[in-house]
Amino acid sequence: MQKDIEKEIVENILEDFKLRQQNKKTYELNWQLNINFLIGNQYCYINGSGEIVDNPKQFFWQEREVFNHIAPIIDLRMSKLNKIRPALTILPFSDEDRDVACAKISKKLLKAVSYEKNISEILSRGTMWSEICGTSFYKVTWDNTSGRQIGVDENGTSVHEGEVKIDVVSPFELYPDSNTYSDIQDCRSVIHARAYHVDAIKNLWGVDVEGEDIDVFTLDSITSFGGLGYNATSASVARKVKKNHAIVIEKYESPTIENPNGKVTIIAGNKLVYMGELPYVNAIEGKRGFPFVMQKCIASPNCFWGTSIIERCIPVQRAYNAVKNRKHEFLNRLSMGVLAVEDGSLDVENLEEEGLSPGKILIYRQG
Repeated sequence: MQKDIEKEIVENILEDFKLRQQNKKTYELNWQLNINFLIGNQYCYINGSGEIVDNPKQFFWQEREVFNHIAPIIDLRMSKLNKIRPALTILPFSDEDRDVACAKISKKLLKAVSYEKNISEILSRGTMWSEICGTSFYKVTWDNTSGRQIGVDENGTSVHEGEVKIDVVSPFELYPDSNTYSDIQDCRSVIHARAYHVDAIKNLWGVDVEGEDIDVFTLDSITSFGGLGYNATSASVARKVKKNHAIVIEKYESPTIENPNGKVTIIAGNKLVYMGELPYVNAIEGKRGFPFVMQKCIASPNCFWGTSIIERCIPVQRAYNAVKNRKHEFLNRLSMGVLAVEDGSLDVENLEEEGLSPGKILIYRQG
């Protein structure tokens, strides 16, 4: 009976996860296009089938050089944003001496944790995802296995003090229940999905799951640029396969009447590994909430996902590449010229191979 209930829970969450993947597919395609334009693969587009495909050359002489102005823009924005750091502070609950002293101690603890966890580097990685895709997330949790060892339990396992853990979560890994909310705390539930090696799942949750091949995004080299007589290579977003991995799905549900402390369910592969209340009292008025903090590049009205500055630059970048390459083609025609010769009067093969070098003698028959 218990196994049937667990199986039903797993099936419902997997079905919900597939539905959220379909609703989010359009946004993910735009993020992949942004990454391609940032790294220099700027002759690609989203076709009608919902895939990113490369736009091949129409003629062998066509100039297809890339003049990437998006990368310097993002580098400049990242440099400026990395110099700006929010100042974290703690205010006393009241003007009583006890509350003021507690706020001072808490402020020092917060400063120590920020220094120990290198919060500046974490913010830089989160800002990178925010600038490229428009949205990024920080997952703030508590790691019981970190910190100094303070003892050993009955099973002989080491007991540690524990430490705060802050992870940067890319927008590819988070799935809200609707794409129309303006903030993550407005969602009724969110799903965090990530691929883990089966050995890591065994170490974290103590269950054995069956590994499978999972597609992930990575960078690959392609040759599709250049001009007349030469080729150029550039990186491109491509799919690679991770072997012996499994998807771990963490579904967080906000507090309701039935579950006043919320609910979190974790599935590894096709197995239910944990189900319980939301673990942290991190919302206002002492309530429990999602352990995620959201960061947006440009907020979009009535949309969960933010807008990246790259999306605004793509049309301008395409037009700039087109104009510069048409100029090069025009200069090629001026320098090389277009010859009209009578059939059989010249050695056409020699002319095609050697071209019109300065001082070249063209031998042709009379008439």
